[in-house]
Amino acid sequence: MLAWVVDATVGVVVTRLGGAGPEETLVLDVRFAEGRYVDGDALPASERWVLRTVSAFLAEDLVEGERSLTAAEQFDITLRAEILADALIWLDFVLDVDLPDPPYMATAQEG
Repeated sequence: MLAWVVDATVGVVVTRLGGAGPEETLVLDVRFAEGRYVDGDALPASERWVLRTVSAFLAEDLVEGERSLTAAEQFDITLRAEILADALIWLDFVLDVDLPDPPYMATAQEG
């Protein structure tokens, strides 16, 4: 379930903002409503896990993303429940946030 929520979150971000181009990497910067950056290290453990795991998959660091998902299986049940709850909250947020239109993407047109 957790892997599905993380994958869905990554999929929504990529779909809404567009994927990284050649030689590019998507970077996830999280800000508070007033614009200040969120310090990932200052977040509770469950939110920090969500941020780092989603960021790894957005950066196409599949090894780190999979390592993080595997590590979560070993956490105690309370932390796993908190992570799942936070991951669902983050997914709900990215589904609802008013994002700009995706960047221009060239498409092949038949002549």
